[in-house]
Amino acid sequence: MLKIDDVQTIEGVQVYGDEDPIKFYLVPDVPRFRMNDNGRPSFSFYKYRMPIERADQSKGGGFLICDVEFSVPEDKKQLIVKKLQEQVNQRYVGSNVKPPDVEIGSITYTKGTAKLNIESISDKFVETVFNPGKPSLYGRNITPFTVELTDLGATFFEQALQNKGGFVQVVYDLYCAVKLPPITAHIWFDSSKFSSFVEDFVKREESQGAFSSIWKWLFGGSNRNRTTINKTVSEYASQHQWGGVDIDFRDFKATEDVKQKIRDWAMNTLAEAIKASNEDKLQPFTEEQKKVPDNVTDFHLRLSQYKFNSVDQTYKESQAVEWNMAPQGMLEPITTLLDKDGQPLKWSDYATTVDLDDPFFKTLEVPIRVNADFKDLPLDSVEVHLDYKEGSVHQIQEFSFNSPDKLEKFKSFIENAKWDYKYWYQVNYKNESRAYKSQEIPTDEKFLTINVGETGILAIDILPGDLNWNQVSQVQVKVSYDASEGGVGQIERAYLLDKANPKATLREVVFAPVKQPYKYVVKYFMADGKEYQVTEASSRSPQLYLNDPFNATKTVSLRAAGDLDKDIQTIFVDVKYVDELNHYTKNTTAALSKSQPFFDWVFPAIDEKIGKVTYKGTVQLKNGQLEEIPETTTEDLTIMVGRKIEDSLDVKVVPVGIDFNKVALVIVSLSYEDKDHDIVERYDMTFDGTAKTPQTWSVALKNKHLNKYTWNAVFYMNDGTERKANATPQLTDSLTLALRMPVGV
Repeated sequence: MLKIDDVQTIEGVQVYGDEDPIKFYLVPDVPRFRMNDNGRPSFSFYKYRMPIERADQSKGGGFLICDVEFSVPEDKKQLIVKKLQEQVNQRYVGSNVKPPDVEIGSITYTKGTAKLNIESISDKFVETVFNPGKPSLYGRNITPFTVELTDLGATFFEQALQNKGGFVQVVYDLYCAVKLPPITAHIWFDSSKFSSFVEDFVKREESQGAFSSIWKWLFGGSNRNRTTINKTVSEYASQHQWGGVDIDFRDFKATEDVKQKIRDWAMNTLAEAIKASNEDKLQPFTEEQKKVPDNVTDFHLRLSQYKFNSVDQTYKESQAVEWNMAPQGMLEPITTLLDKDGQPLKWSDYATTVDLDDPFFKTLEVPIRVNADFKDLPLDSVEVHLDYKEGSVHQIQEFSFNSPDKLEKFKSFIENAKWDYKYWYQVNYKNESRAYKSQEIPTDEKFLTINVGETGILAIDILPGDLNWNQVSQVQVKVSYDASEGGVGQIERAYLLDKANPKATLREVVFAPVKQPYKYVVKYFMADGKEYQVTEASSRSPQLYLNDPFNATKTVSLRAAGDLDKDIQTIFVDVKYVDELNHYTKNTTAALSKSQPFFDWVFPAIDEKIGKVTYKGTVQLKNGQLEEIPETTTEDLTIMVGRKIEDSLDVKVVPVGIDFNKVALVIVSLSYEDKDHDIVERYDMTFDGTAKTPQTWSVALKNKHLNKYTWNAVFYMNDGTERKANATPQLTDSLTLALRMPVGV
C-alpha cells in the first residue's frame, strides 16, 4: 500500500514508495489530454454557424470535445523506472543477489471529481459543460468533457486554444487509500442541537357589570359579555459543537512538508464530520403540531426535540485511510504537442468549421396573402397556384382566399440553390360568370402578395380634400379608364358632389390588372355663380382627393438684367396673369434694384398648367434717363428685365499657398480702361486669415476685343514690412489670377 512518508520527485513526477521496497506509485503534477494508440490527442474543436436568425439573436457557436487523463506519459515513465531501478540496484551492491525489477503499482482511488475552469466562465462564452463529474478512478483516470460554446465563445476559444501559453485548466480532486506512518492521530467531534416551542392559551368570558344593566334598562335585551383571549408563544433553538485533532509525531521522523500534509488530512477528516453534522438538521415544528384544539379555555403546549452527533476516531501506524490528492494545472495547447515523429501538431487537423446551412435541407417558404377588401369589392374569391420544379423536386400547391386576414404558406425543399418558382392566380367575382386568370409569373419573392390592382378591379374612392362648401356649391368629376386589355373597352363615369353628398366610389370589374393610370377632369361650380375647370389630369392612387379650386400655386420669377452698380437705378415692372378658360386674372407690380435684384411672385391658381403672363415696365438709369420695356406675353416663368449686358470681363482671384501666419493682409488692385467708350474701372480686393476664399471682379465691356486689365498686390507682413507681388502693375487677359507669396518670404 502507498506510503505517504516515502516520496520523492523524479522527472517532475511525485514517486511514492510501498511496503514492498521494489514497488512504486507515480503521481503526475498536472493532467493532460489523453493520447490514443497513434500518439494523437483525443481533442476536437467544432465551430458552426446557423442559417437562420434565432430568438436569442445567436448566429452559431461551437463544441470543444476532449478526453483528459491523470497519468504519466510512457516515455517519461520509462525514464523514471530507469532511475528507480538504479536506486534498487544500489541496495544490492556487494551481494551476489541479482536485483529484482522495479514494479510500478496502480493507485486505488476511492472517489474523486474532475472539473474544467471554463465551467464558471461567463455565459456569454459557455452554454453548457457536459462531463460525468468524476474520472474513471482506475488506470489513467480518464475524464471526457464536452463544452458547448456560444458564437462569441467559439471565436474566443478558437484563438485561446492556439495560444502557446495555454488556456484550459483542469482540477482533479481524488481520494485514495494510503498507509499511515508511525503516528497516532486522534480526531474527535461532538455536537448537540436543541429546539423548543411553548404556547399558552387562555380564553375568558367577562360580564360588563353595571354598565350592562343600564344598557338593558335603556335599550332592552340581555346583558352584554366580552370575550378575551391571552396567547403567548416562545421559541428557542441552540446548537453546540466542539472537537479537535491531536497528532503524536514522537516516533515519526519525517520532513515538515510530510507532517503538514498529515495535519491537512486530519483537519479535512474533521471538516467532513462537521459537514455531516451540519447537514443533519432539526426539522421545524409543523402548523399541525402547534395547532390549538377547538373549544378549550386553558391550553398549554410544549414541543421539544434533541439531536446529538459524535465522532471519536484514533488512527495509528499502518492503518489505511483516505488520502486527498488534488492535481491541477493547464492543459498543454494542441499546437505545442508533438506527434510520434516529433513534428508539431497542426490546429487544422483538430478543428473543423461547419456551415449548418446545408443545401440539402434548405426550404423555400413563401407566405401568401391577398391585399383586398372582399366586403367592399365585388370579389368572391382568389385562387393562388404555386409551382416549384427543380431537379428531383416538384412541389405544387393551391390556396383559396376570401379574406385579407387569411395567410397561407407554400413550402418546398430546393435543389441546386435555385429559389425561383412560378405562380398564377384566378379571381372570381360576385355576380359574374366570367373570371380573370393571370399569366404564369416567375419570381423569387419571399413574400407573395396579390394586391387590389392585380385582381382586375378598378377601385377609386373620390373624397373631398380641403374644399370649402360655403364657396363651392358643387363639384363635377369625370373619370375615364381604358379597359381594353380585359375586353371591356373605355370606361367613363361622371359624379356630382356637394355638401350633402361629398363622396363617391367607383368599382368596375375590368378583367385585367390595373396597370395604366386613370384620367379625370374636375369642374367647380361656385356659390357666386362662377365656374372653374381644371385641365385633364391622371393618377394611379385609389383615393382621389378634390381640393379647393385655388389649391394650385403659380410662381413667376422676375430677374434684373444689367449693371445695377453704375448703369441702372431701378426697374419698374407691371405683371399680369390671365387664365382665359376660367376667366381668372391676377396682377402685381415690382421694383428691382441693386438692393433687390429679383422678385418671386407667388399666387393661387386654378390650374398651374394653363394661363399666360404679360409684363411691361420702365428702366430708370442712374443718369436720369428712362427706357420703356414694351408689353410682352410669355409662357416663361422666369423673366429677365432691364438692360442686357452683351459682354463682360470676369476675373477670379485665387489665393494659393499664402501663409497667413506671416501675412497680415493682402490688397489686390485691378484696373481696366476703354478710352474710346470712356470707361475706367478700378477695384481693390482684400484677403486675410478670415477672408481667404476666391473673389471675382466683373466689368461690362463695350468692346469685347478689349479685354486686358492691369493688376498688382501688396502683402502687409506681420513683422511690419511690405512686399509687392510685382515691381510694376502687370497687364494680362487671364480670367483666373493666382495670388502667391512673394519670392523670398
